[in-house]
This record gives sequence, C-alpha cells and structure tokens, in this order.
Amino acid sequence: MPDALDPATLDLASDLELGPLLAAHPDIEPLRYRDGELLVIEGEATQDLFIVRKGSLVVEKALPDGTNRPLAQIECRPEAPVIIGEMAYFGAQRRTATVRAVGSCQALHLKPAHLDAIMAGFPGLTRILCRQFTSRLKEANEELRDLKARFDLSAQRRMVQAGEIICRAGEPANTLFQLAMGSVRIGEGEAAAILRAEDLPGGFLGLEAFLHGTAQGATATAAEPCLLAVIGADRREAFLRSHPALVLEVLKSQ
Repeated sequence: MPDALDPATLDLASDLELGPLLAAHPDIEPLRYRDGELLVIEGEATQDLFIVRKGSLVVEKALPDGTNRPLAQIECRPEAPVIIGEMAYFGAQRRTATVRAVGSCQALHLKPAHLDAIMAGFPGLTRILCRQFTSRLKEANEELRDLKARFDLSAQRRMVQAGEIICRAGEPANTLFQLAMGSVRIGEGEAAAILRAEDLPGGFLGLEAFLHGTAQGATATAAEPCLLAVIGADRREAFLRSHPALVLEVLKSQ
C-alpha cells in the first residue's frame, strides 16, 4: 500500500496550478508509491486517476502465458507531471494496462470529479491531459494498423454498443470476430456467460465454426461497448497460414 504524504511536504510553491488545486480540493490524496507498487491494474473498472510528479513508471500488458509485456517507461518530473488513468475516465472502460512504480514515486490520487474541476479551471493541467489523450488515440490507431499488417487478413474495425448482437446462433459463420476491447455475452438466458478477450482462443468469437464454414453455435451479444476486428470468409486460408498453432489447438479440442 502506498504511504500518505503531508501536502505541506510537496514543495508546490513554484507550481501555479497544483497548489491551488490542492487548496480547493483537500480530499485529493498525496501518496508515495514504493518500487513495484501498482497505481493501475489491468482489467479493473475503476476511474480514479493520478498526477505523478516524481519518479518512474512502467506500463505493462498481460500476455496469455501469464507474463507481462512492457509497453512504455515514463519519467515524471515536477516541471513535467504525467496524468495516469485518463482513458478510463473518458471511455468508462476497464483498464487496458497495468501501471507500476519503478523506484519511489510521488503522486496525487484524484477522483473523476477532480478531473472535471481541472478542465473547468486549470488550463495548464488541461493541456497536459489533452496532449496525453491525443497520444493515446494515436497509439490505439497504430496498434490497429499493426494488427492488420501482422496478420494480412484485411481486418476491419467495428465498434458495437452494449446490447448489440454480434452474431446469431444458426447463422453461417462467414465472418470471424476478434474481441480487442470490451466483453461479450455468449448464449442466452441463465446459461449465458460473460467473456472477455482473454477467455476466448486468441480473442476470437466462433472460431471453430469459422474454420469449418459451419453455422454459429451460439449467439454473441455485446455486454458493454466492444471494439472488434472483423475478418471475412475470403480470408479463411490466410487465417490458417497466420495462426497455425491456434488452429491446431482448436481442432484438437474437438
């Protein structure tokens, strides 16, 4: 657990906005994180955010084999603070990565209402927030382009809203869907299950039916807003070439 800090020890005299922000919102928590402690945990539905003034952070994403893949290392300084967790606030989505401290870090722990106050009255912090939000969107677009190039499957992006049916039981499995973000409800009624990408083989919905060209075995409905990669039946052979290990695993499990 991080240690609470006395706001008087933060040395904010030269900061034109953080001092007034803390004075106006004394419920903001100054914290010190030790080496390895987590600020944000992948998969959580929290919307808290952090202004990190001192220390280093590493951003990691979980892999199917249980290891973590580092995505970025961030250096934070009083003259260039970093805001962590803003994507969950804007998108109301689960955390897409884990952020942990490297060495000792000093951070301000904010709630969503504090961000509203920042955007209403603190232009310097708002500019930092906007730059980071733009950077995150650029990274997301680049990741989608890399996905398409890596598999050469002519995958298309598709956003679906909660309650929208992705595929129906009994329909021809002429389209393959890969879940990149969000969760889906498989089946109907009390027997339905809520699944995320990590619960599906390679994140794919109805993979077995797609491989055999048969009908969908179950109805899949978006349980929350979802980002999907959509692959047409004309790319079935390309999929086999691109994912031989996954295809063998699915076929052996029959």
